[in-house]
Amino acid sequence: MKKFLIICFSFFLASGTALADVQITIKGDKGRNSTFSSNGEMARIEDKQMPGYVIIDYASGDFYMVDTERGEIMRTSVGKGGVAVNESKISINLKDKGDGQTIAGYSTRKFEMIANGETCGTIYASSKLLKNNEVRAIFDSMRSMQQFSRNMTRGMRGMSVCQQANLQLADMIESSGAPMRMLDQNGNLLSEVVAVDTKKKFAASHYALPPGMKVVDMSDKMNQAEQETQQMMENMPDMGELMKQIQQGGGQMTEEMQQQMQQMMKQLQQQSQ
Repeated sequence: MKKFLIICFSFFLASGTALADVQITIKGDKGRNSTFSSNGEMARIEDKQMPGYVIIDYASGDFYMVDTERGEIMRTSVGKGGVAVNESKISINLKDKGDGQTIAGYSTRKFEMIANGETCGTIYASSKLLKNNEVRAIFDSMRSMQQFSRNMTRGMRGMSVCQQANLQLADMIESSGAPMRMLDQNGNLLSEVVAVDTKKKFAASHYALPPGMKVVDMSDKMNQAEQETQQMMENMPDMGELMKQIQQGGGQMTEEMQQQMQQMMKQLQQQSQ
């Protein structure tokens, strides 16, 4: 789920206002198709990997993750992602490698993506697709979602430079074009546009939230989790000082030390639940 969202958040970005319904179909790294549809005011994202779908409101910037299995809707918006973004951006360079292949009926340019001097993969991008005002709204709607994804993964250990670069690719879209195919540094497919349909017409219900479902503010949950984690860290015994005391005691733990250790283990268990 996280991998799918990260790819999607970094995939469709630009600006403009849509005039009619459009639908873009994307193939992921495991062959699964995802669809992005829009009527110019709302967008809907569907994928078999999700237990539901995502609705985006362009005007408010809110997006809703509809979980049909749990009967719950999680709501959030850019700027309310729970934490402030103080990230240091990765330096990204797209090296033009000439004409690329025609993908989903659109000619492309081939780019080598380099982040902090490290080759991260290949992007086939179409500037022609961005000229279609009906399509650009879908690209624009993803900017806030990408920002939300960056909020969620800020400070996450284990993220490579290339993974971080994929989350910042939006800043390069206007100069390169819409990414039609993305390959990793080993040549493996990350995502590819397989169809662009500008003649779709959906009923208003396609973009409506299902009635009767509980709406949960995801931003509030994230803020609460952050505060609880911060409080736990403040109350946790100083591990370095504890080890120092054990060494000074010849490797023996006093009763007070044992209580501190038990308190620390209890807090860690509570956090993992």
